[in-house]
Amino acid sequence: IPQISYASTAPELSDPGRYAFFSRVVPPDSYQAQAMVAVVRALGWSYVSTLASEGNYGESGVEAFVQSSREAGGLCIAQSIKIPREPRPGEFAKVIGRLMETSTARGVVLFANEDDIRRVLEAAILANLSGHFSWVGSDSWGAKMAPVQGLEEAARGAITILPKRASVPGFDEYFTSRSLENNRRNLWFHEFWEEDFNCRL
Repeated sequence: IPQISYASTAPELSDPGRYAFFSRVVPPDSYQAQAMVAVVRALGWSYVSTLASEGNYGESGVEAFVQSSREAGGLCIAQSIKIPREPRPGEFAKVIGRLMETSTARGVVLFANEDDIRRVLEAAILANLSGHFSWVGSDSWGAKMAPVQGLEEAARGAITILPKRASVPGFDEYFTSRSLENNRRNLWFHEFWEEDFNCRL
């Protein structure tokens, strides 16, 4: 079944041998990693740490960043830290402690989910290190307020990446006007309708 995704950024989905019927309208994380390397180099940093949420998104993103940094040259990775999928109490204090082991690497590149970002920032505040780190965040942080709300002092100066996006004129009006009577193009529309309105047709 051909699929078009609006949000799947995993690099392995670019493999036409495995995913011949998959396409997407967002760039893979490897492009985002290249942009992050460019940002880090533009800032004149040569020594950074990476922080990833355990799982495909975080680990693949950091892997792509490390690969891009090798290709670009002149960038040294102090350490790569992985946040467990189910962190134990005190885990984020340990993360901040580990980052401080290489305290001269003040730049931290994050490929982490919103909750992990939030908890890292909280741990930085609790360790009285709000202004110590300079964060470069992936699109999971992007322009979202949720990861930083109430933690602005720890996030101040962060640079986050977000794929370019634009509104398509008329799309919202068209999409919200679809009904059982006027939809003839989408074979699965009735399934959506039943799910959305909790009914049986």
